[in-house]
Amino acid sequence: MLKYKTLFICLAMTLAAFAQNGTNSPYSRFGYGILGDNAIGAQRAMGGVGYALHNNRQINVMNPASYTSMDSLTFLFDIGLTYQNLLTKEGDLSERSQSGSLDYIVMQFPLGRHMAGSIGLLPYTNVGYSFSNSIDNGTDSRSGEGNISQAYVGVSGKLFKGFSLGANVSYLFGNLTNSNTVLPKSGSNGVFQTDMKVRDFHLSFGAQYAIEWNKKHTLTLGVVYSPGKDVLGKAYSSTYDVSSSTIIEADTINMKGNYSLASTYGGGISYNYDKRLTIAADVTYQNWADAKFVNLNAGAIQSSKGQFNNRLKVALGAEFRPKTIGGNYFEHINYRAGLFYNRSYLKINGNDLNEIGATCGFGFPLATDKSVVNVAFEYINRQCSPVKLITEDHFRISVSLTFNEMWFWQRRFE
Repeated sequence: MLKYKTLFICLAMTLAAFAQNGTNSPYSRFGYGILGDNAIGAQRAMGGVGYALHNNRQINVMNPASYTSMDSLTFLFDIGLTYQNLLTKEGDLSERSQSGSLDYIVMQFPLGRHMAGSIGLLPYTNVGYSFSNSIDNGTDSRSGEGNISQAYVGVSGKLFKGFSLGANVSYLFGNLTNSNTVLPKSGSNGVFQTDMKVRDFHLSFGAQYAIEWNKKHTLTLGVVYSPGKDVLGKAYSSTYDVSSSTIIEADTINMKGNYSLASTYGGGISYNYDKRLTIAADVTYQNWADAKFVNLNAGAIQSSKGQFNNRLKVALGAEFRPKTIGGNYFEHINYRAGLFYNRSYLKINGNDLNEIGATCGFGFPLATDKSVVNVAFEYINRQCSPVKLITEDHFRISVSLTFNEMWFWQRRFE
């Protein structure tokens, strides 16, 4: 049985590596695209909180210190998919589009009584869009695709009662492509294309401290930090004359020294009552205004700093399970809801890009009451200010399956 589970895991990770892009936003053509936050499973139905969540039945990649919450005999495995319906509005014009993706696959396992580890594959950023505009002498079409994925290995240890430290080491890899095709009514068709090929490592650290009293109340504090760094890889730009099938101009630069990632600072607090009610809040700050990012144009490299805004995200989430012992099936379902505000790192023609979102969902236990099917519903409104530009309304459905297996338990026969 073990070899079939291992084969399934390997197959799922292979599929996830090629199917992570579910984005179809015109805003994803700027910068590195739309960033992910490592929120998975139950967290997506709770507004994306996670820094202070400490649950032995759910994997929490947002804070690697949380891995020690599992017991020493359990193996956790989580795989998630997302369907998205997007309504895009600009003035009196509107358009609907749909997309779906296999988002992530993660697993967690004990490394002893006071240590645990985790490995997995998650989206770091996504690019996906396609639209066209009329120009004086024809049509200007723009499209983009690709993603940067992160394959990570994490470990955490419990230093003393209630206090844990953890770290993730991630390998970032992927390609981002943006194309601009000009189709004039007369003359040659031209294509200007930029590509980024990222191959790099990234670190993140976390700590959690849980205070328990009266056996029913637990208050947990969590913090995370990820240092900013230069991005390694290659960036390319090229201009093609389609009619003559020739490259008019091309440029290649090393990304190191020209592109960088922001530092991440995060903090959260959660309260749990009787293992049935959880309320959590998170704050995330990233200093993207100091990050470097080169805009490649035909034959020119523009200044790299000051292209982004500092990012700020605030999230609030809750989870309630009516009963842990006894009762009917509906009293064992986890009921979840959340809210969040996110000022994106993207700066669009001098405007801020803001997001507000509302989420809800359920955790349906399987027969063992340990493995869970998580369903999350998300509504996200994305628009610029002070000038509105394009308004996006995202409706998402995420489904994930969390296996909770006692793979490290051995039967004894007497």
